[in-house]
Amino acid sequence: MITSDYTIPMRGEIFTLLLVTWPCLQALFVVESEQVSYDGEVHDKVTMGCRFSRIPSVSRVSVIWKRINPPPTLEVYHLDMGHETPNFTNPHFQSRVRLLREELENFRAVIELSQLRLSDSGTYQCIVIQDEADYKQTQLNVRAPYKLIKKTIRTLSEKKVELSCESQGFPLARVTWSDSKFNEQHLTNRSINSHTRNGDGVFIVTSRLNVTYDAENYTCSYVSDDGKASLTATFVIPDELSETNKWTKGYAAISVIVVLCVGLAFLLLILRRRKKEHTHLDISSVKCESPDKNLRVTSTDHLLPNSDSRVDTLTFTSDSWNGKTEDLQDVQKQSFTLPPTLLSEY
Repeated sequence: MITSDYTIPMRGEIFTLLLVTWPCLQALFVVESEQVSYDGEVHDKVTMGCRFSRIPSVSRVSVIWKRINPPPTLEVYHLDMGHETPNFTNPHFQSRVRLLREELENFRAVIELSQLRLSDSGTYQCIVIQDEADYKQTQLNVRAPYKLIKKTIRTLSEKKVELSCESQGFPLARVTWSDSKFNEQHLTNRSINSHTRNGDGVFIVTSRLNVTYDAENYTCSYVSDDGKASLTATFVIPDELSETNKWTKGYAAISVIVVLCVGLAFLLLILRRRKKEHTHLDISSVKCESPDKNLRVTSTDHLLPNSDSRVDTLTFTSDSWNGKTEDLQDVQKQSFTLPPTLLSEY
């Protein structure tokens, strides 16, 4: 009887425990994001993944990747029960995304996104379905680091020069100036900054500073949004100014030589064409040997340049024509047709 008194309450406690833990027992299939966020660079590639609970077989598992923010939602990839569905992928990601299927055996749903664009940044959702379903979210941040600064020096007067720095990147960077005396704030306030965006959405940031022609070093720095200088370039005055002047004079000399060569070639071409035309121009008369000393040959067309569709005729006439009969005149006056090949020789 004592045993029976303690058995009834214990059975009630077990039932209550099962009732409370039943939802947890049902949710045996869980998806977890491998990273909270991912960083990538423009034109590069990145892999993003999520892990899911162990299952007996992955041959019929379904994997869906979407970008849910910023709106609208874009479908990135879909594996439907082991079969890819390319039509599911939004044109924005078409031919740039693939699933690393070998990772499914490790219970990982990993995609590789290539040729990254700034517009790929956002919140992504990884959904895995196997009888049950679960999902997790992760963040992708695409950047374009400032990697190269284009320096330019321009002379404004005998005592002033303009220093210019230009670089491309994303997000928008702030440009500061300093010298060997660390007058950063003063020089930065004097500088003139501007920016535009190219077709990829990358910022082209330019900063200009006017300084005097004194021996000094000036440095421009591109500062990222975290306050750290990601890229710097230094001007050494007046050394670099002298080098710039040498290059400028060199380019000017080369330009003059090129113009002279082009002009000379053009002049030679004109002279050659004129000489060729002169060779084919007017041949006023052609003499022909004849027993009759008074016979001469003249051209009715002066042998001007001819086309292939036109012929010339030569008429032979005699000074002793007068007083002769018509038959004799016909003999003394003959017309000959010159073929184009003969005319071309003249």
